[in-house]
Amino acid sequence: MYRPFRYDPPISKPGEELLFLREEKIRFMQDVLFFIDCELHNSTKPVLQEYGIGHAHHRLMQFVCHCSGASVSEICKLLGITKQSLNRVLREVIELGYVEYRSNPKDRRKKELFLTKEGVKVEEKLFQLQRKQFLRAFRESPNNTYIEGFQRILYGMLSTESKQLLELHSSQKIDKEKA
Repeated sequence: MYRPFRYDPPISKPGEELLFLREEKIRFMQDVLFFIDCELHNSTKPVLQEYGIGHAHHRLMQFVCHCSGASVSEICKLLGITKQSLNRVLREVIELGYVEYRSNPKDRRKKELFLTKEGVKVEEKLFQLQRKQFLRAFRESPNNTYIEGFQRILYGMLSTESKQLLELHSSQKIDKEKA
């Protein structure tokens, strides 16, 4: 259930109000992130079932979409998994015709991952379901300051390695001075 803020908190410098972040607030935010993750996954279940894939397939396709041309090693780094863990899911999406290998034009030994036309269609359908949830939340936000702050907080929770991988493969660059 959405509860609006009782007031707009004053804008302050990053970290200035950390004294007010008590453990119960952090635990509450941890719980919120858990439920957000569950709801994002639940919103895609009907489409995943329709196409005979699971959340791991979706996650892989999402990163192949955002990082077209990435190698298996790069995808493993992005997902934080081993090649062995990725192998089954990758094999299945290739067999289903959603992902394909292409040789690097400069070095034929290197194989890069891309979504097929069908893969783009499936990934877009899944994204649109989750996009609705983000748009609903952003519409309820009183102003862009909250959205930018939310993005900075999420970015700030990432490890240095994840930030580097995100920056390397993302078309959306984060303002590092603000983050």
